[in-house]
Amino acid sequence: MYLCDKLFMKLIRTLLKRYILTLLTLILILCMTFYKPIGFERTSTIVGMDKLVHFVMYFTLCAVFWYENFKITLKPKMSFMVVFAVIVPIIFSGVMEYLQYLLTSYRTGDFDDFVFNTIGVVAALFFSLFVTKPFMKKKDRREPDCK
Repeated sequence: MYLCDKLFMKLIRTLLKRYILTLLTLILILCMTFYKPIGFERTSTIVGMDKLVHFVMYFTLCAVFWYENFKITLKPKMSFMVVFAVIVPIIFSGVMEYLQYLLTSYRTGDFDDFVFNTIGVVAALFFSLFVTKPFMKKKDRREPDCK
């Protein structure tokens, strides 16, 4: 049992070290998903603003995850990335929308929100592959290895 605890703690430390920005973004999304500010009224003067917020939240989550993986290696395993940077965030966003529907009276689970979450995830995929990765390659070529 002691060995299992040590391995678990090592895994947690590794995740925190490698994916701290992703974890912080995830915590922020969870807070924004269920938090109700006191005196909050849903009166946005900009039509579709909440859809933009959903897009930005999930775009940021996935783009940060891609970035943190590119910091580790510029050639991450694509099957790993498709699962954890595309499929898991889409499922997570669907679960969050459903939980909003079930657990809150001040938020609604909205299929349109789910769609914009998904669009954010897919946009982050393309942004990361066509902007972030080439940028990281250029940066990697400019910086000498200091190991």
